[in-house]
Amino acid sequence: MALRTSLPFGKKEGVKDLVFTILIKEYPLKIIQLTNFIKKRYGKSVTFQAVRKAVLELTSEGVLTKREDKFLVNKKWVLEIKTMMDDLFVNLNKNLTTPKDIHSVSEGVSVFTFHSLNELMKFWQDLIDDWYAHSKRGDYKINCYQAAHAWEGLLHLDREKELMGQLKKKGIQSYIISTGNTSLDKNIKIFYKNIGLKMAINPSISSFDKSYYVGTYGDLIIQTQYPEEIVKNLDHFFRKNKSLEDFDLKELSDIVNKKVEIKLTVIKNLAMAKQINKSIIDQM
Repeated sequence: MALRTSLPFGKKEGVKDLVFTILIKEYPLKIIQLTNFIKKRYGKSVTFQAVRKAVLELTSEGVLTKREDKFLVNKKWVLEIKTMMDDLFVNLNKNLTTPKDIHSVSEGVSVFTFHSLNELMKFWQDLIDDWYAHSKRGDYKINCYQAAHAWEGLLHLDREKELMGQLKKKGIQSYIISTGNTSLDKNIKIFYKNIGLKMAINPSISSFDKSYYVGTYGDLIIQTQYPEEIVKNLDHFFRKNKSLEDFDLKELSDIVNKKVEIKLTVIKNLAMAKQINKSIIDQM
């Protein structure tokens, strides 16, 4: 199952998408009016309760705002999204290089270029370590991760156990979704379960799901899209190797250290992180 985007820009699929699509053109509207719009305009059989639930979720996420008993798209949310997209456009059009350290990450959106998957993942890990180190009482402590294959821990299983111990000490709730469904994926799921981490396998053959990796750490969102060559090599590795006790470590090392350009996007946005978290946790 594809990770639901946190920006419901007019996709006529779920009830939330339909509510958003209607309210960008017709507003403000009551819930009963939205229900009638969905039934008559889109021919969808929906209940008042389902529409009410969608409206309240979008309101709690800051996408909608309420005016008396009617709802409309929140202009503040739109402005925040526009600012973030403007920053992303500017960053994507810069000649970016590998950051020297985690302090290279700015508020809003940062985009970095790396020259191997392992190089990218080392920086990703530094960001996680920094989040662990500075997490304090009262902070939003949810960590979610979606990946085609949760391969990172294979290179350093002991290190992964240590990190999970830090999660427990900090009171952080952590969830992993794997869209891969090989024997090795299933063995990794067992490994994480044994060290107290919630992981689920939700198979997908979507090319996007095979290449898209995203993690949330409090208000921080880290995401990347693997190059096609890396996707194919990882898929082959996971089909070929069956267990944690007997896999070709050198083959995996060769894949992640192969010279290839890959970009990493880092976003600081609590509302968006919460939406991504909900999308992942709903798949558990």
